[in-house]
Amino acid sequence: MSNSVPILDIKNLSVEFRTRSGVVKALENVSLEVFRGEIVGIVGESGSGKSVSALTAMGILDPAGHVTAGSISLGGLDVLGASEAVLQTMRGQQASMIFQSPRTALNPIRTVGNQIGDVLHRHNMADRQHLREMVIRTLKTVRIPDPERRFDAYPFELSGGMCQRIMIAMALACSPELLIADEPTTGLDVTTQAAIMDLIRDLSRERNMATVLITHDLSMAADYCDKIIVMHAGHVVESGSSHDLFTSPRHPYTAKLMKATPNGGGSLDDIASIHGGLPDLRGLLPPCRFSGRCERHEAICDSGPLDAKEVSPNHFVNCQRPL
Repeated sequence: MSNSVPILDIKNLSVEFRTRSGVVKALENVSLEVFRGEIVGIVGESGSGKSVSALTAMGILDPAGHVTAGSISLGGLDVLGASEAVLQTMRGQQASMIFQSPRTALNPIRTVGNQIGDVLHRHNMADRQHLREMVIRTLKTVRIPDPERRFDAYPFELSGGMCQRIMIAMALACSPELLIADEPTTGLDVTTQAAIMDLIRDLSRERNMATVLITHDLSMAADYCDKIIVMHAGHVVESGSSHDLFTSPRHPYTAKLMKATPNGGGSLDDIASIHGGLPDLRGLLPPCRFSGRCERHEAICDSGPLDAKEVSPNHFVNCQRPL
């Protein structure tokens, strides 16, 4: 597959959740592309739609969620039109996902080796005779020490960082084209976080694999991502290379996120919080969902639609009054 064709191509995706208190418009006109060999970060506050986008792309959206518009192509597969049987084959072979809580994602009463073996066996990647050998090889890939002994370990016998490596091993066992990592370092100490992210980056480069990193940590995104998608309240508000977004943010929300993020060169006094909160996604929403928190808001911001503008090569902003 050529690098000119994205592995993951989401176009104008809109998703709603039907709840007892009303319809939640979780995503609206979300578009993004992820190419082979690149790491794309999706950043934004909790509730911005980062994980919903990933879950929809994997075909594992909650039953209360409904796609109301848009398309998703994953390695040429029409995800929204595929049967559950096709999606089950796709998950693991074409795309895999690492979840943010490995201890809850892993089965506590089965050894980690057998859990990785289940993935290989489900996708016909190994017969029972050679399963242990392939699992141990996979454990070595994610740099787990003494993999022969770890094969027979249970999740509760391993550290949080080791459990996350097991999750990465399960995700990569069938050599997928796309890896989605949803807050993969949550609950880990700083040193372990760096080791896990170094591992994901190195494996992505070695395998020429498309990778999506969902994170609240803008500093991490800057260190590891080639491109960054900024989301707010179900909208993509800005996208571009890591360099462009961190040196020249054009959306007011992106700029405020930068100011709210600690960095090694400044003091705590330089950090500024973002006032207000996300709008109620159940009501009548303005074209720009950041308008109620934005100091640059004017009447033109209330006219739609809110289209992406290319402010520099491959740097897009969805704003009527960009910085």
